[in-house]
Amino acid sequence: MIDRDAIRDFYDDYYAVLDEVRLNEWPAFFTEDCIYRVIPRENYEAGYTLSTIYADSRGMLIDRVMGLTRTQMYAPRTYRRFPGPLRIVSRDGDAVRVRHNLLVVQTLIDKPTEIVLSAVCHDVLVPDDRLRLSERVVVFDSEMIPNSLIYPA
Repeated sequence: MIDRDAIRDFYDDYYAVLDEVRLNEWPAFFTEDCIYRVIPRENYEAGYTLSTIYADSRGMLIDRVMGLTRTQMYAPRTYRRFPGPLRIVSRDGDAVRVRHNLLVVQTLIDKPTEIVLSAVCHDVLVPDDRLRLSERVVVFDSEMIPNSLIYPA
């Protein structure tokens, strides 16, 4: 059984990897066959699957990282993620459903810090050789997000 301390440790590691821009390590937090979606609340609540960002395998997450680190050009920025308290929603066998709020801010060198994303995360954690996400659905509150949402949530 996955305990609360293991879940907290998982998220501490997950967000540290992203905030420290160790993007090549990010896909390893997911199972091989996973779902990763960033979707507007309106679509999520209506049951639509159209997402701003979508991946259905670790391979697609690796491709996203390759695109971010090798091909895309954008102004240098710093992201910080502020997850809210973790709530275990349910357990189904070895899988644990976890929900938490997330605030993501970015700072460009020549501009004040701004909110990029206010969202709630619906995650499913499963034991593998370590804890991994089999599903992560990030539901953002606004119908519009800055086109600077380039890094994972």
